[in-house]
Amino acid sequence: MKRFKYNGLMFIAFVLLLIWALSSLVLLDQVTIETAKVPPETKKIKVLIRTGTESAAMRQISQAFEAETGIQVEYIELGRDVYFTSVGTQLLAGTDSFDIVSVPNTSIAQFASAHAILPLDSFIRNPHLTDLPSFDVDDFLSVYRYQGATYALPTDISTHFLYYRSDLISSVPETWDDLFKEARKYTKSHNPESPTTWGLAMPAVVPEERSKIFASLLWSFGGDILKENDGEVLLDQQESIQAGEYLEQLVKEKLVPQDMLSWDFSRTRDALISGEVAMAAPYWNSAYPMIKQAASPYTDSIQISLIPGTKDQNGNLRRIPFQHGWTLAINASSTNPLDAWKFLEFATGKRGGMIYAQRGGIPARRSILSDPSFKVSRPDFSLILESIDIAKAEPSITYYPAMVDIEDKALAKIVTLYANPRETFMEAAHELRQLSGHIKKNLNRTEENR
Repeated sequence: MKRFKYNGLMFIAFVLLLIWALSSLVLLDQVTIETAKVPPETKKIKVLIRTGTESAAMRQISQAFEAETGIQVEYIELGRDVYFTSVGTQLLAGTDSFDIVSVPNTSIAQFASAHAILPLDSFIRNPHLTDLPSFDVDDFLSVYRYQGATYALPTDISTHFLYYRSDLISSVPETWDDLFKEARKYTKSHNPESPTTWGLAMPAVVPEERSKIFASLLWSFGGDILKENDGEVLLDQQESIQAGEYLEQLVKEKLVPQDMLSWDFSRTRDALISGEVAMAAPYWNSAYPMIKQAASPYTDSIQISLIPGTKDQNGNLRRIPFQHGWTLAINASSTNPLDAWKFLEFATGKRGGMIYAQRGGIPARRSILSDPSFKVSRPDFSLILESIDIAKAEPSITYYPAMVDIEDKALAKIVTLYANPRETFMEAAHELRQLSGHIKKNLNRTEENR
């Protein structure tokens, strides 16, 4: 009896064990099925960008990119007052907190030489990553390189225009001398009947305005700050000094606001809209659509033209506007460079550029700026193309920030009448030569240690 009872218990235990095993298999199968249903982790890239019109338009581009690729784009926005310092600190420190960074073309040499951003040629030439015919590199107004390699592609292009009140000025000034005469005519301290307080305005704050605005004057007079290829300093040459003397004369005659060093982009634009000034030059092309959208009695009469120039002995007109681009580059410490390239290609490509233009941006592509669909809505596009064809960019050098700091201080002395242009530029040129020599020595030591 006991043996029968024991066998019965064993049978029951076996059955229960079998049921447990079968149920475990069913549960395991359910877990496998449920796990398979969990979607894969969404791909994401991060873009460090400056707050403003550029970031607003870029967000529109990323929406189309996300819909097409499924790759999310997260923006890290910084204000204009801290942007340059923060970008430099993070890139040079090797942070991986962002994949793509928006930088001006003048920063490319500095970051490329420090291996803080990636060269893009391997991405561009790879047929699995880039359709070269449709991407059309030749369509870019400018491509930014360092030592022969491409490190950044532009999303936005900028140049300088002459803005003038067509209800006051019937003949557009072709030379800087012509502009000086018109400015004197419409400065109230010289002409009490003038409807405007000043004949001319130009932004002159640092760090983004002073040296860049002066560049269009400097180059049009035949001067320069230095040669990019060998670093030869030209700021103390006679042509450069003449450009400084012209600026000094504008200040002495009070044809420009006496607090010009505090005038930025917005203050200059608002002075045109409010009727305080008759002209603005050199001044940024990006102000034009803002002015045309402003509720001002002067909006229709504010027109744009190429910046003035200087005539040589044969009567040939030389005008060389400033141009620069805001670009996208890939952080060398990015953990996802392939997806970063996909976005960079889309954003700087023709589709991204068209979205950027439709949202008020100024893409650096010739085909978009010349597109007939913008002929009425963006008449400034044709003038941008005309200007860019004769424009010049600042030198792409590793010590660009230090160079600009020296130039900005020299220009401040001229605008405040602290020192005359010859004396000021000779002193600044001496500093630039010392700086250039120091950089060359460091480079030679680096090469010897390799």
